[in-house]
Amino acid sequence: MRRVVLLAVLALALPTAAMANTFDFGNAGTLGTTASLTGSATAGGSITLSSVLTSIDNNGVLSTGNLGTVTVTTGTLVKTGVNTFSFANGTISVWDSATSSFLFQGTFSGTLMVGAGGSLQITYALNGTPVVGGFQISAAGVVSGDTIVTPEPGTLGLLGTGLVGLAGIVRRKLRG
Repeated sequence: MRRVVLLAVLALALPTAAMANTFDFGNAGTLGTTASLTGSATAGGSITLSSVLTSIDNNGVLSTGNLGTVTVTTGTLVKTGVNTFSFANGTISVWDSATSSFLFQGTFSGTLMVGAGGSLQITYALNGTPVVGGFQISAAGVVSGDTIVTPEPGTLGLLGTGLVGLAGIVRRKLRG
């Protein structure tokens, strides 16, 4: 019985140990002044967006101002609809001017939608990391977006409780 209780405590502690920091960054700008857009929204093309990093929220500690740059490059665009493209192997980097280092770098897959007047919307999820994020470029050239990288303790909790269940089944089989 003591072993089962120990496994249960370990299974419940696993998600807590895996808790990562929540990292939220925001960006904003205007094309031509604080943001740039290169590439083409056509099948086989790609888009690169670079914009001013305007906010960083690291576990409730908020910093604002001109903090660095956010650069997003889509992978090769594949047409999936009239004004919709999908892509894989996109990259994102967040550069912090204060520390002269990258706060975040990763690859992602996502979608690109072309709206009225040439506005663009990029949405994505980073591979292996649950992320809510996207960028919007309006027809007037205003760039905005944000990304929230969060930990995933729920999956680890399910894994841990599943292991406890398997241990219980094995124990019954060995006793019976």
